[in-house]
Amino acid sequence: MSVEFPSPPDSVLLPHFAPLVKECSLRSLLDILKANSVTTFYQEAPNLRAFREALVRENMEISFASGILCDVYRSTVPGMTYEEYRPFVMRFQEFVGPDVVPASKVMNLFAPGLPAFIAHSSGTSGGLPKWFAKYGLHPNGKQTCCAIIANVRPKITHGSLCVISSLLTKKVLTLADVNGEPVVRIPVCPVSTGTARVHSGRDVSRDHSLIPLRDTNVTSPLAACFIPNFETFLIIHILFALADHELACISCVFATVLRDFYRTMEESWDLLIHSIEDGTIPDLEGLDGLKEHLQAHFSSNPQRARELRTIGRDTASPGWMKRLWPNLSKVVATTSGAYATIVPEMRHYLGPDIEIHGMGITSTESYYALPYHSSDGELYRISAWDDFVEFLSLGRKREPSQLQGPWEVVTGESYEVFLTTHDGLWRYAVGDIVTVVGFDPKDGQPVVRFQGRTSGDFRLQHTVIPEKDVIDAIGAAQTYTGTIAEFTATADFRKATVRHGFFIEVQDVLGPEAALAPEIIKTHLCTANFNYAKDVEGGRVGPPTIRVVRKGTFMEYRAWRIKQMGISFVQAKVPTVTWDNELVAWLEERVDAELGPVSKEQGSFIDRLRSHTGIVMPCLLALAAPLVLVFMQPTLG
Repeated sequence: MSVEFPSPPDSVLLPHFAPLVKECSLRSLLDILKANSVTTFYQEAPNLRAFREALVRENMEISFASGILCDVYRSTVPGMTYEEYRPFVMRFQEFVGPDVVPASKVMNLFAPGLPAFIAHSSGTSGGLPKWFAKYGLHPNGKQTCCAIIANVRPKITHGSLCVISSLLTKKVLTLADVNGEPVVRIPVCPVSTGTARVHSGRDVSRDHSLIPLRDTNVTSPLAACFIPNFETFLIIHILFALADHELACISCVFATVLRDFYRTMEESWDLLIHSIEDGTIPDLEGLDGLKEHLQAHFSSNPQRARELRTIGRDTASPGWMKRLWPNLSKVVATTSGAYATIVPEMRHYLGPDIEIHGMGITSTESYYALPYHSSDGELYRISAWDDFVEFLSLGRKREPSQLQGPWEVVTGESYEVFLTTHDGLWRYAVGDIVTVVGFDPKDGQPVVRFQGRTSGDFRLQHTVIPEKDVIDAIGAAQTYTGTIAEFTATADFRKATVRHGFFIEVQDVLGPEAALAPEIIKTHLCTANFNYAKDVEGGRVGPPTIRVVRKGTFMEYRAWRIKQMGISFVQAKVPTVTWDNELVAWLEERVDAELGPVSKEQGSFIDRLRSHTGIVMPCLLALAAPLVLVFMQPTLG
């Protein structure tokens, strides 16, 4: 596979680009300020009081097109959290009837007019799901998030496209006039669903007319996007894709969705082949009212069934999916941050010739960065045309004077991201951590690497371990456990001294030296984090633990969470670090084995290596492993 990569990012922002980057960024902020100055949030939000008063003192109008206006905003408006936003968005939940809202209460609430949809977060980090009003047009008159939609639905010059997406809504709000007559209906749904509806013009009030349809060159009919049962949803999308020999691209939001896709295909192989052979949609849970519309687009294909039987369910050798679909050349999914651990297993199933394209940095609040190159899932280019993006150096106080624009950041520095979006005049800390790796040589926009989320930090005793270090520690452990497809971390309270606990699911079988993995994680974290090393040395934190769950556990959890919480499949994410007792209990019931403990001989040997090298190097441990006892300890209780 030959992929042409762009020039590497410039190490510094070139002088001739600096004013252009600043002008572009401040123009976005100015557009947002002018458009949203008519809103209730601007007029009433306590955190904007200093800004409003400053404009009065300076005798300035909000419509005044000047960088001075932006300077006043940047110097007076503090960083905000969801708590400043919540009282206003709650007005959408103050119903006069079942899901009926007076339009006058929410007109011009955060941006001009009424929102196109209400995006609700998944609550993955452990809090309650959040609501965000999303408006369909940017102040510049363009539809928002055009670039991300182009990534989700790339242009296919030949073959077909499998888009694993849902059009289901959590609820539909009816906005009524003073007489109680409906004005508009607004879906409450995941941001990916709402964005797709905005760009395709799929009004929620006309869903009944969408269900019989099928988009050109897309494998699944639209009826598949309305299936509420997650397992059935996956099987139907797989069935239509598997029946199509000409499949060229598979697109989904997160790498975990693709993992569930090929794992489900593997488990349901016989059912799928039989259905393709006889042309019948199987009787599955959740197809009420949808099966006839699916059946209208599905017919018997004995030739394809024979071809698939010949290929077989041989997933042990690399490239199974390429053998199933010879024309498959591209997969689109988010593979950075916590999703990076899935990439080795993805590559095994896909083979070496299928490109894995990044999606961009996606969040409920904004899509503020796009892939620097489609085939590089690690680097992203800040997109400054839609929303105003700012950066706070890690460790600095959240004061207005500390936030920096895209033209002020420095290569090598790590920052927390703040956004002022066209969907509301609020300077919001989204919780993402990025490191600037350079600047785009074409226009000077910062190029960043996504490091993780503040909600993914592992906080225990005196230590805060950043999400990136947690992920890197798991990466180091893979040398001994074998490929770790998915994991989550939590506090392990099973002994008097609390420990950092890890639940892992491996791709194949555990490596023969897997019992070394907890010590490798401890050494990695001690090297990366001084406070962790002091906590371990002082006995305040015990050695890390690793429990291995059976295959398919994380996929089972996502299916269970979707059913229990009534959320979309794209929102069923397993966090890097969890404090959810229900999730921990779920995982504990599915543990097959626990790694360790390290024997005295191993511990002594590792200590000697550390004293000479400062860190236990995997290559040295690999040479020494045959000399020490490695064993598995069954899990108790």
